[in-house]
Amino acid sequence: MALAAKKAYPSECCGILVGKKSERGEIEVTEIREASNQTQGGEEATHFSIDPLFLYNIERELESRGLEIVGFYHSHPDCKAILSDEDIKYMVPGLVYTILSVSTQGVVDVKSYTRNSV
Repeated sequence: MALAAKKAYPSECCGILVGKKSERGEIEVTEIREASNQTQGGEEATHFSIDPLFLYNIERELESRGLEIVGFYHSHPDCKAILSDEDIKYMVPGLVYTILSVSTQGVVDVKSYTRNSV
């Protein structure tokens, strides 16, 4: 994740957290998949989007392996690793969202968040 954030800077990077959820709601991340940020133009510095077909294909592959998408990560270039209003708006309950604060110095902070209910 840190390499993807540094590589994408000053734009946002994004990706998928793959793993398993326990019956108690614990999340285990076993793989990280980098995704292409589909947002174009100046917006790519402050927004990200992942191709829905890419997500669908990942889900199909993971299902056959007994794994699932357990969350997403993205970077906040030159901003704190806190949820933006847009991040909160699009959070899916039960998934983990990891945000990396990145600057010219590299990744300076990483925080993860979950939304337990709607």
